[in-house]
Amino acid sequence: MRRAANLVPALALMVSGCTYYNAMWSAERFAKDARRLEAHGREPEARGQWARAAAKAESVLVHHPRSRWADDALVLKGEGLALAGTCSAAAAPIAHALATVTDPPLRERAGLAAAQCALATGKPSDAEHVLTEALASSDPRRRSRAEYLAGQGAAGRLDYDSALAHFRRSQEPAALPARARVLLAAARPVEAAAVLDTLTGIRFREAEWTELLDGLAIAGGVDAASAALDRMLARARVPSPERARLLIADGDRRFAAADLDAAAARYRQAVAAPSRGGGGGGGGGGPVGGAETGGEARTASVREQRVLAARAAGPGDLSPIVTELTRISGSGPGGGGPSEAQALLNLVARVAATPTSPGGAFRSAELARDSLAAPRLAARLFLDLATTDSASLFAPKALVAAMALLPDRRDSIVGVLDRTYAASPYTRALRGDASPAYAALEDSLAHELGVELARVAPGGAARVRASGLLTGPRGPWLDDAPSRGGGPPTGVRRLPPQPGEPGRRVPTERPRRERPVVPPAAS
Repeated sequence: MRRAANLVPALALMVSGCTYYNAMWSAERFAKDARRLEAHGREPEARGQWARAAAKAESVLVHHPRSRWADDALVLKGEGLALAGTCSAAAAPIAHALATVTDPPLRERAGLAAAQCALATGKPSDAEHVLTEALASSDPRRRSRAEYLAGQGAAGRLDYDSALAHFRRSQEPAALPARARVLLAAARPVEAAAVLDTLTGIRFREAEWTELLDGLAIAGGVDAASAALDRMLARARVPSPERARLLIADGDRRFAAADLDAAAARYRQAVAAPSRGGGGGGGGGGPVGGAETGGEARTASVREQRVLAARAAGPGDLSPIVTELTRISGSGPGGGGPSEAQALLNLVARVAATPTSPGGAFRSAELARDSLAAPRLAARLFLDLATTDSASLFAPKALVAAMALLPDRRDSIVGVLDRTYAASPYTRALRGDASPAYAALEDSLAHELGVELARVAPGGAARVRASGLLTGPRGPWLDDAPSRGGGPPTGVRRLPPQPGEPGRRVPTERPRRERPVVPPAAS
């Protein structure tokens, strides 16, 4: 009986020890799974595993607060909460660990977790302060992680030299792109491009490459970004859809820089990139080869039509673009091609349509200038308006707008303004003679454009903002009123309307004048 009585506490201790060991083993297993997921770029799933590791570690602390593994559980709890993205909950266990734990490896892990949260909460100086022990660690992985976090802290303080030194000493995969970001922030694009070339040896991440190439284009120019992309595509294994999207993004950068030839070439490369289902074909004006069914190919084809629209010199140049966009918009679901094609088609068709009023003609010319980014076409439309509706209130304004697009013909246009529209507030404003009549005239023209928008909008009441009709880039978009096509095509810069100044309305009907002699339209 005595032996049996002595066995009861021993068995209870064994059961308790097994339960404790199993809970700690589970916590460590969740942490191991989280690290594996992080290594494969699956951060959202990793955060879930870190949260489970923290919960298991918390269970150990609650049920076995004085066990010899309590410090491990405390550190893992803080570490798990920090890496799960819940730094507010991690603060207390991390602070407790740093105040009570003496084991060096555990303290280093607690310091890394504290630095992670300091960076996440915008306290880069605090991050570097808690990394002292980890930076001197005998464990290369913890030391490498500490160098990376210290580099982020230095970058957050704009100490770029220190940040670069830390990142060079880190073996973290994220350290290379971090070095490139710092070099770009420090306006050192040549060195940044050299670092980008080394990224082809690590796992490809499309969003990361797009971000870095955008930054290189800003810091070093679009040529530098295009060259870096070419080198990367030649060296790295990039899946076909991602390859096409990178080419499209480079084409967009070229288009924004008004390098239309290079933009069109990039879009053709994206069209030719093989789709998920097979190999690719050659370039051309529309989807070809294996990319025929890919959404990326359709998107690239739409962007190429946008380039053609930007090159247009007259309304007749828009007809084949309308035809091709109609074909693409009806090519079936998948990707952004059809919806983007429809939006661009609505815009191009609006500009190509024969206007029924001077207000409509002026609106079309502004859309060509600001939304299609087609300066030659816009100049032609502005001059056509001044020729065909010379008595309209829009005529002198159209001449002033055309003059901004045709600087080499400034003198001849100014001559027409002086001979025919010398009393116009627009001509006087051009000479630096501001007058109340200018604001009143702008208000009148805004109302007339508002009537035009309400008349052409399909269905429902138009939502029109009265806008000051300034002659510089302003860009009244077709989506100021309800339309089928939605917003402007991706990548075209949207310029916000300027608010019109209040003033009395000026009658839109004026006595007919002799038609002025307008310089020949842009060819």
